Amino acid sequence: MTLNELFRNNKIVATDGAMGTYFTELTGKGSELCEKYNIIDSQIISRIHREYINAGAAVIRTNTFSANSAALRADHDTVEKIIRAGYRLAAGAANDKAVVCADVSAIYENPNVEFDILQEYKFMIDCFISEGAKTFIFETLSELDAVLPAINYIKERLPDGEIVISFTLLPDGNTRSGIPMDRLLKEIIRSKDKLTAVGLNCGSGAAQMYDNAVRFFSYIRRHSDLYIMVMPNAGYPSIVNGRTVFNNAPSYFAEQTARFIAHGISAIGGCCGTTPEYIRLLSEYIKGSKGISAKEIQYHPDTKKKNPEFTSKLIRNDFIIAAELDPPNGCDFTKLLSSAQILKDSGVDIITVSDSPLGHAKADPVICSARIKRDIGIEVLPHICCRDRNINALRSILYGAHSEGIRAVLAVTGDHIPETDRGIIKPVFNLDSTKLMSLISQMNNDAFTDFPIAIGGAFDPAAPKPEFALKRLDRKISCGAKFVLTQPVFTEKAICCLKEAKQRNIRVLAGIMPIVSFRNANYMKNEVPGMVIPDELVGRFSPEMSREQAEEVGIDISVELIERVRPYADGIYFITPFNRAEVIRKIIIKSGIK
Repeated sequence: MTLNELFRNNKIVATDGAMGTYFTELTGKGSELCEKYNIIDSQIISRIHREYINAGAAVIRTNTFSANSAALRADHDTVEKIIRAGYRLAAGAANDKAVVCADVSAIYENPNVEFDILQEYKFMIDCFISEGAKTFIFETLSELDAVLPAINYIKERLPDGEIVISFTLLPDGNTRSGIPMDRLLKEIIRSKDKLTAVGLNCGSGAAQMYDNAVRFFSYIRRHSDLYIMVMPNAGYPSIVNGRTVFNNAPSYFAEQTARFIAHGISAIGGCCGTTPEYIRLLSEYIKGSKGISAKEIQYHPDTKKKNPEFTSKLIRNDFIIAAELDPPNGCDFTKLLSSAQILKDSGVDIITVSDSPLGHAKADPVICSARIKRDIGIEVLPHICCRDRNINALRSILYGAHSEGIRAVLAVTGDHIPETDRGIIKPVFNLDSTKLMSLISQMNNDAFTDFPIAIGGAFDPAAPKPEFALKRLDRKISCGAKFVLTQPVFTEKAICCLKEAKQRNIRVLAGIMPIVSFRNANYMKNEVPGMVIPDELVGRFSPEMSREQAEEVGIDISVELIERVRPYADGIYFITPFNRAEVIRKIIIKSGIK
């Protein structure tokens, strides 16, 4: 009986459980000796196989998981004896009552050892085939590439051979090699024509594995006809007197593992820490359930899923209005939220939240953005700064942002810490903005495939050397940037540079920063790094003006600037002065851009 025949004729079957940990439990010997006992004392290995079959297992694995020269540190003569004996023991115990899978583990490169991995695979596979093996399993994998040479060789030798691959996912959804599940799934589907079944095993218990497994299985069902297997551990182990020990809870294991039955899998069993008793109880769940095959599960795509409006507007090249708010210095979000509400009511499409302007600590922009999104109901664009976070922290904040429904971020290197704070406050700068964009692009391909994050960057059209600014813009585009927010535009030179940027394949939102007083104008001109404000604009203010008069002058200047930049911009990016959203509202009304 082949694996295909078994799965076609049964909606769901049980596999065996652990070999190494059960061997240790029975013999008191270390699991590193397990494969060698195929030739040292074969009776104990035969007993384990028979116990699993008697417990209800219809699929068993040969005791050859580490049977290669590298793992056993043995010559080929010894390895061949272990492999051949391992297959004979499993086949003898199965006696046509179970399908035997030849277990071939992944062999990873070791820079300290000269070792031809492909030749080792060929040697091992030839040993199995000479004993009659037609079904192979590669389990506890961290990546597909590690076993592709072996898979290809099996298909060369046995075009009709059956191949099962089973991966270990950590609770965070990545493999032990750090490969995200989404990337792994795409790699599996690219190789699906060579495979019979795919699954998950080891790494965690059934309860911890469940959420990742359901997502994993759902993707496999949607994109292939592969059979699905799952073999979780008995739980999390502890170390007692130098030995790995699992809690003995077979009833709990069977109950939790049986939850997978409803998800269209073909086989369930156990990995580390499980015993025949675990499989016996699991088999009872299988017998008591009606089961459901993968082909009986109809996939209905979620037609409600759609791009956020901001992303859609970028794609359609609609004119966009963005407005920036500064995060608060403390815990009171009242002003921030009230300003956000005014901006939403004024027709702003998305609110951006800056990240520690001038290097001073303020509330985290992602947290502020999430609060605005939840409380006000408008799309948000947090600035994510490289200055204060290493790559792990940046990944973490991006995961958190995505979980909050944030689908666009502005990647910025960050202002430098003031000289007076250096030595006390340490900058990180593990990445710069372009490397952060590359990181987000990678995460879009790996972790955010359903809803990628739109990547934005900063662009300074008023830079002293525009050609350098444009060259850096090109670099940002190559790293995944889809749009840029510019520094405030005040001069004709900046408008010319803006026109050059508009020729590139990127959406440009021109920065408009309203000036609201004589003092504000002079401060920005003289104390804000990189700010270029013509004397003519500063001269339109005077110290004698009332707040209302100065505000009106600032509004007029902003409206004039909008008219000048609009032909060369895909939108306007308002930098809200002191979070005075009412000023932005008046500009929007007077300019007629909404």
